[in-house]
Parts: sequence; structure tokens; C-alpha cells
Amino acid sequence: MITAFQHVGMGVHDTERTYRFYRNLMGFRVKLSDKTSYLEEMAPVIGAVVEMRALMAMNVRGGAAIELIEHTSTKPQDPPQPVEWGDIGYLELGLKAFRLDDLYLDLKRKGADFLTPVRVMDWGGGKVEKYAYLRDPDGLLIQLVEEEGGRRPEVGGVRHVAIGVRDMAESLSFYRRVLGFEETLFEFSGSLPEMEPVTGGKETEMVVLRHRPEGECALPLLESAVVKLVHTPKYRGKVIYEGRRWGDIGLMEMAFDVIDLPETVNRILARGAELYHPPTRVDMGSGTIGSFAYLKDTDGNVVELVEVEKVMHASPRLMKNALIWPLKAAARLRLL
Repeated sequence: MITAFQHVGMGVHDTERTYRFYRNLMGFRVKLSDKTSYLEEMAPVIGAVVEMRALMAMNVRGGAAIELIEHTSTKPQDPPQPVEWGDIGYLELGLKAFRLDDLYLDLKRKGADFLTPVRVMDWGGGKVEKYAYLRDPDGLLIQLVEEEGGRRPEVGGVRHVAIGVRDMAESLSFYRRVLGFEETLFEFSGSLPEMEPVTGGKETEMVVLRHRPEGECALPLLESAVVKLVHTPKYRGKVIYEGRRWGDIGLMEMAFDVIDLPETVNRILARGAELYHPPTRVDMGSGTIGSFAYLKDTDGNVVELVEVEKVMHASPRLMKNALIWPLKAAARLRLL
């Protein structure tokens, strides 16, 4: 079963430069692992055995972690053309934001490359979403989305990813039925003039879905995942990763923490997913042993399932509680 949104993976040009941005401006200060190696287990996904640096970091304000991948023995490839709103694949990274108005001014002073000022989107029924868009050093689109509970302006962990899709109905069926994103938070169809710097003025269909953690071990520790499905009826998007490798520049995957990986994979395959890489046991670094598998959605986007088997010879649940709860408490007390 899927218990939590674990991390997102992105290919970068320069790990040090990109991590400085996410550490200093976006708050991902807890480095979970940092390893450079020839990842033989990834050869079926990449198409060759290549050396890569993989750095994973978390934000103590909750949300999923980030994984930065840099091809080090070969040159990382940029998209042949700039990614446009409505292209097929992972379009944006969504991060939690606290006291967004003040945060926006603070990040502007520190040199963040914002595309929009702080905006408010009306979700209907008295619900609104306050947000702002910027880009990271590799050009990845980031949406900061305000959440309640912040005593100071700061960024939290990963909240969502936006995915460009060819067929909204088909993608909705996959994410609801196959992966369990059953809760619909927001639906929209039309133009968004206030988002023109992001959308290029394209007419947009957009549906935001949430997946709730499954199983008793998932609560209250782990958090839900949110996906934003995007379709542009009058623009036929190009496939963002076509002709490029896993780990080339851009947002390339989202990963979920699971219990009993083989059984979870079998269940999801029975619901219609495509297996991209079978369950494989691997040393994840920093004393962590686990297994992973890759699936593809209806548009070929990569979804990773991860089961942590052993962390420093303790149970995954014990180590997650031992690591995350003190960090969150420290954040609340402003000790970090």
C-alpha cells in the first residue's frame, strides 16, 4: 500500500549550485544522502551504466523531499526546446509556503527569479489559494502555495507536482483508480490571465487531486500527495523527456513510500499501470537498505515506488519517528 509522498526527482546541471538554492532559499537543509556512483541498477531505466551524483534533502516543515540527480560521467541534456505550459510530463514543482506575502519580498531581496507576484485563485465554496511562481537555477517552474500555521515567512517541503497530460479523462481515471488519488480538490477550465507569464495565455483544463496515506502506520506521521493534471485543448504539447534520459535536466519523477513493494506493484499493475522497472533491492546510502520499482502513467511519466527495509538496523517506522518528529519539534521551537 502507498503510505506517503516520499520525494520528487529532478535532473540538474550542477548539484552544488542547485542545492545551494534549495537549501538557502527553499529550506531543504537536512541532507539525507549524497552519493556519487555508477548506478548499475538504473541501467534498464537510463539505457546504460553511467556515473551520477544523487543528493536527497528534506525540509523540516514537512512535505516530500527532493532528490537532485547530476550525470557526472556524461553531459546532462537540456530539453531540445524550452518547456511550455501544456507539454506532456512533469511541468512544475509545488512547495509549501508560510506567510507568502512576506516570503515573496524576502526571496525577491535574495535574488529569486519570480515570474508572478503573489496571486489569489478562487476555488469556489469560499476556498482560495494564494500562490506565486518562480524558477530554480535549472529553469524548473516552482509554485509556492501558502499554507496556514507559519509564524515566520519560510518555505516548506514538496506539496505537489503538476503534470501535463494528453487526455484529461484518461489521466483522471489512472490517478484515481490506479494510484488512489480519489479526492478532488479543485477543477477549472478556461483562461487564467493572471497566470499568463506561466501559461503563455493558453486555455487550460486543470484538476487537482489528493491521495490520502493508507494504513495505520501512515498517520499521523506521513503526509498526503497532491497532483495537478493540466491539459491545453488548443495546444498539442510535446513530450518533455522524449529522446532524453532519466536524470537529464528537469523534473522527472515522483516517488511514494510503500509497504510490501511486491504486493503493491501487483495491485497497481492489476489496475492497469505499466511496469517500467521491476522491484529491485538496493543500498540507498547512509545505512539505508530498500527496494524500488518504476511504473509509467498513461502518458509515459515515471512514478517510483520505494520501500525502506532497514535504516541503521532499526525498523523503518522507528527511524522515521526518531528522525522526523524531533526535527519538526525543533522547527516549531525555532532551534534550527
